[in-house]
Amino acid sequence: MEDAARALQGKKTYDSWQEGLLQIFEAVLENKPFIMNVYQSVSREQVENYLFRLTYDLLMGVVEEKSAGVEISEEEKKFIAEFYKYSFVGTMLDWIKHGMKDSYRELTEKMCTTLKGNIANSIHNFADR
Repeated sequence: MEDAARALQGKKTYDSWQEGLLQIFEAVLENKPFIMNVYQSVSREQVENYLFRLTYDLLMGVVEEKSAGVEISEEEKKFIAEFYKYSFVGTMLDWIKHGMKDSYRELTEKMCTTLKGNIANSIHNFADR
């Protein structure tokens, strides 16, 4: 957790969040034996909580940046970050469940393509309500 958090420092902006996401995947892959053991024998919930903390911080940094100057509540910002957090973590958990065999770089690129513009759009949708 500490290694991953250090790797994410400075990667919580719109321009750098894709790099931050890659680093989360790399941190998981670097600890593959440990992660697989925890995932299979202790509890999927512990792996989920680890990933939830990392991805929430990453996404909240992007939400804060993109919502600057926009009338949106802290509760709405948190909701947006949590909503996308579940998508990220669900995708990562599937990758872990299947033995981390697929290219995390390709997976990250697909995630980023899917998400492109959506955080800003979500912020503006809340502001326009």
